[in-house]
Amino acid sequence: MSVGPKAVVFDCDGVLVDSEKAWFVGIVNVFERKGIHELVTGPASDLYGASVGDVVAFLERELGQSLDHEEATREVYDAILEAIDEGVVAIEGAIGLLEEIGGTRPLAVASNGSLETVEASMRAAHIPLVFDAIVAVKAPLRPKPEPDLYLRACELLRVRAAEAIAVEDSLPGARAARAAGMTVVGLGSSEALRATADLVVPRLMDPGLRGLLGLGSPAGY
Repeated sequence: MSVGPKAVVFDCDGVLVDSEKAWFVGIVNVFERKGIHELVTGPASDLYGASVGDVVAFLERELGQSLDHEEATREVYDAILEAIDEGVVAIEGAIGLLEEIGGTRPLAVASNGSLETVEASMRAAHIPLVFDAIVAVKAPLRPKPEPDLYLRACELLRVRAAEAIAVEDSLPGARAARAAGMTVVGLGSSEALRATADLVVPRLMDPGLRGLLGLGSPAGY
């Protein structure tokens, strides 16, 4: 078995699958049906890494009225699932990395999405089925930036949070993993991640992340 952390917990959207477009297409479609047409050029960035509950709360503020949360949540999820069906791909390096570390230690996914959207995204992107647990938002678990999803993932993997690393691309996710007591790896170029993550890498096959996982350099690197 490779040296490195006892377990790894991945965010899904933006870390394993490139589903950002599908999420925003779904959200924008719902907002447009409600008569809000400026989301793409206006406050869309505020929803990056947010949960569907956050989206519904944002929609209520934009409309200036209360909504049936259960109905609105289902409408948003259905719109996102429809957009996912039209095409989601794996993040560069995700499939190779998962195939390499699958079976070497417990692995999990912790996502602000629903179990349905997570599984649909991973299926569409052909993500290998190497995970011991998939944790999605469902009561009583609170969405990121609260630590609940990561604490539950570590519980299911039977490791202490301090023994595991989280791979995140959003600030709410990084804050959730930090609050859980995990080692946090930020993926991407966001400057905001650097203040929260222990390590920030531009891609999944980065030598820094591979070293943290106890892996050597990838072939041809």
